[in-house]
Amino acid sequence: MTCRSLSALLLASTVLAIAAPAQAQSDTAAQSLDQPGGDIVVTARRREESAQTVPVSVTAFNSEMLREKAVVSTQDLTYTTPGLNVAPQTSRDTPSIVIRGQRRATAGAAAPSVVTYFADVPLPNEGSIVPTFDIGSIQVLKGPQGTLFGRNTTGGALLLYPVAPDYDFAGYGQVTLGSYNETTFEGAVNVPIVADRVALRVAGQIARRDGYTKNHGNGGDLDDRHNDAFRASLLIEPVDGLKNTTVFDWYRARENGTGTVLNGVYPNPAVSGGGTARTAANRPYFDCGVAGCDIDIALAEQQAAGVRDVSTSIDPYSNRTFWGVANTSELEVGKVTFKNIFGYRRSKVAAARDMDGTYLALYDGVSNTDVEQVSNEFQILGSLLNDRLDWIVGAFYLKSDPTGVNGSVTYSAVIPGKTFTYNENYNSSTSKALFGQVGYAFGGFAEGLRFNGGFRYTWDKSSGCSVAALDTADRIGPDACATQGGKTGSESSKAPTWTVGFDYKVNDDLFLYITNRRGYRSAGYNQSGMSSYFDGFETFQPEKVTDYEAGIKSSWEIGGVKGRFNIAAYTSKYNNIQRSIFPGADFDGDGNSANDPSSLIINAAKATIKGTEFDFSVTPVGGFTLSGFGAYTDAKYDEYDAPAAFIPLLGNNPVNNKFSYTPKWTIGGGARYATYLGNFAEMVFNANWFHSAKVWYVERPLDTNGIQKAYDTVNLKLDFNNIEDRGIDLGFFVRNLFDVTYAAAGGVVTPSVTSTTLVYNEPRVFGAQLRMSFGKR
Repeated sequence: MTCRSLSALLLASTVLAIAAPAQAQSDTAAQSLDQPGGDIVVTARRREESAQTVPVSVTAFNSEMLREKAVVSTQDLTYTTPGLNVAPQTSRDTPSIVIRGQRRATAGAAAPSVVTYFADVPLPNEGSIVPTFDIGSIQVLKGPQGTLFGRNTTGGALLLYPVAPDYDFAGYGQVTLGSYNETTFEGAVNVPIVADRVALRVAGQIARRDGYTKNHGNGGDLDDRHNDAFRASLLIEPVDGLKNTTVFDWYRARENGTGTVLNGVYPNPAVSGGGTARTAANRPYFDCGVAGCDIDIALAEQQAAGVRDVSTSIDPYSNRTFWGVANTSELEVGKVTFKNIFGYRRSKVAAARDMDGTYLALYDGVSNTDVEQVSNEFQILGSLLNDRLDWIVGAFYLKSDPTGVNGSVTYSAVIPGKTFTYNENYNSSTSKALFGQVGYAFGGFAEGLRFNGGFRYTWDKSSGCSVAALDTADRIGPDACATQGGKTGSESSKAPTWTVGFDYKVNDDLFLYITNRRGYRSAGYNQSGMSSYFDGFETFQPEKVTDYEAGIKSSWEIGGVKGRFNIAAYTSKYNNIQRSIFPGADFDGDGNSANDPSSLIINAAKATIKGTEFDFSVTPVGGFTLSGFGAYTDAKYDEYDAPAAFIPLLGNNPVNNKFSYTPKWTIGGGARYATYLGNFAEMVFNANWFHSAKVWYVERPLDTNGIQKAYDTVNLKLDFNNIEDRGIDLGFFVRNLFDVTYAAAGGVVTPSVTSTTLVYNEPRVFGAQLRMSFGKR
C-alpha cells in the first residue's frame, strides 16, 4: 500500500467520523470516571484471566490507558512499568529490552531474553518494536517464560494485541501535531461484512518528525521519524464454535537513525581497559594534538556543543521494512478447545552508522539484515472435574533463515593500511518444543487453594555460514556462501523447563501466590574460520535462569475510598550468561584483520538477581486516582567465566560488579482526574512521574564513562473526550516536561577504538491530538 492510498484511507475515516451520526456516543456519558482498566483481562497463561488473579507479576494496559499516558512506542513503557527498561541503542526498532536484569546480547544471533509477541506470534530480534496505534492491549510478563509461550525466555515477554474486529460498524481518524514538526495521521475502520460471521478491521498510520539530534557533519539530523504502517484483521466465524482471525501488518521506515554521542575516550593502552588503538603508528590520525585529527579535542568540542548536536563523518541512514501474517484458528468441542497459531515474519534492515560519534571517520559501519521467520503453535486445552482441573498441552515450532544479504563492515577512512572487509554472516535457527500445564483448584477446607504445574522440553539448533568478502560492492549471499569460501558450523542444545507453584484466593479482594520457574536460552553459532586465538568460541552454550517468586495482589475499600496494592519478590540464579564482545580489527595482533570477528557471543558469567516490584492505586473520591509503582533490583555477579583478555570487552565489569541497563531503583507515580464539563465533554487530566537510580551502560575499570546518574522525568496529558456528544476528542500532551537530559542507552564500545558513545533521551516535546470517532466507542 502506498502512502497516498494510506492517506486516502485515513481521510475517509475522518470524513465518516464527521458525517456519521453519533448514535453510540451517548454511551460514554454513562461510563465511570474512575481510572480505566480496573480489572484488565490478561493471557499470561494462554487463557483469559483477570490480572489480579494470575500467579505471575504482570503489568497490563488497555487501549484507553495507552492513550491517556501518551504511549507512542513500547519504549515509553519504561516510564510506566516496574522492572522494565526498553533501551533504544543503535536502532530504536531493535532495542535492548531488559526485565529483571535479563537482556539479549547486543550483537550476534543469540535468542532474546525477552520476546515480543504480536497477535501471539513471536517477533524476531530485528523488528521487535511494534507501532502502538490501534492496539487493544499490552501485557508485560516478568520472569522466565519457559512453558507456555512460544520461545523459551529467561527475562519475560511483551504481548501486544491489535484491536480485534467485531460486528459493529465503527472507526476513528486522528491527527497529531507536535514539536520538531511532528505530523502523525492514523485511523481505523471496522466493517461487519456478514452479520455475526465475517468482519474486517483496517488501520494505518503515517508518522513524520524532524530529528532532535542536530547533525553538523554529513547527512541529516538524527532521531527523526519517517515511517508508515498498515494493518488488516479479518475475522471469520463460519459456524458456532469455530473462529479464525488473520492479521496482516506492514511497517516501513526511512530514517537517519539514532544519534550516538561521543561520551568519553580511552586513556593510554597501558591502563586497564585502555584503548589499544592509541599506538605510535596511529598517533598522526586521531591522537595528533591539534583539532581535526585528535580524539581528545573532538571530545572537548562535543562536550561544549552538548548532546543534541553532533557531527558525523558519514551520511547515516536506517531503512527498515517489517511485515508479517498471524493466523489464529480456534475450534470448541464441548469443554475442549483446539487452537493453532501460525506466524510468518519478514525483516529487512539496511543501516549506516557513525559509531565513534565524531567527525574523524575513525569507526563507521554499514550493516544489512534480511531474515524470515516461520512459527506455529498448536494447543489443546480444556477442563475436567467440574472445572476444578484445567489443562493445556501443545507443540511449538520456529524456523528463522536468512533470505538476503546479511553482514556488516566497520571501516576507518583516516588510518592508512587498515584492512576492513565486509563480513557476511548467515545464521539459521530452529526451535521445537512439546509442553503441558495443569492447574488444580482444591475444595473443602482448602477452598481457594490452587496448584499450578507445567513442563516443557525444547530442542534448538543454530547453524550458519560466514565469509569475508573483500570487494564490498560484490556480495556473495546466503545461497552461495558455503561454495564461495564461506566457513560453516552449527551448535545444538536441548533442555527441560518448568513452572510449579501454588496460589490462594483468600477472597475476592486478596490473592497470594508462590512459584518456581526455569527459563532457558538456546546455544548458538558465532562463526568459523577465525584465527586460532579464538579457538573454542565458534559457538556458545545455553543460558539458564532458575527463579523463585512470591506475590500478593489485593484490592480494598474503606469508607468509600477504593484502593489496590500488588507486590512481588523474587530471587534468580543466572548461569552461563550470554554476552557480546567486540574484539575489533587485529585484536589477536597477528597483523591480519580478515580472520578476526567484529563481534562474538560468549558465555561470560554467573550471577544472582534479587528484587521486589510493587504497584498501587488509591481513589479517594470518584474521578480522582493516585497511583504508583516501583522496582528494586539487586543484581550481582557471582563468578566470571570469560578469559581475562575478553573481560575488558564486556559491557559488565567484575571489579564494580554492576549489571548494565539495570538501575537498582526505579519508581513512578501518577495522578488522574476526570470530570464532566456539563454537556460539553469529559475532561481527563493525567500527570505521570518517573525516577531512575544510577544506570551503568559502559562499565570498565578506572573508567566512569557510560554511567547515567539518577534522573527524573514528568509527562502530562489533558483530554477532552466526546465533545458535545459528537465523538470528537481533543488532547494536549507534554513529554519530558522539564526537558531533563539523560542517557537512555549505551552506544558502541570496544578497546580497539578509543571512543565510547551514548544514546540520549527524547527532549521535551509537546503537541495536540484531534480524534474523530464514529459508531460504537
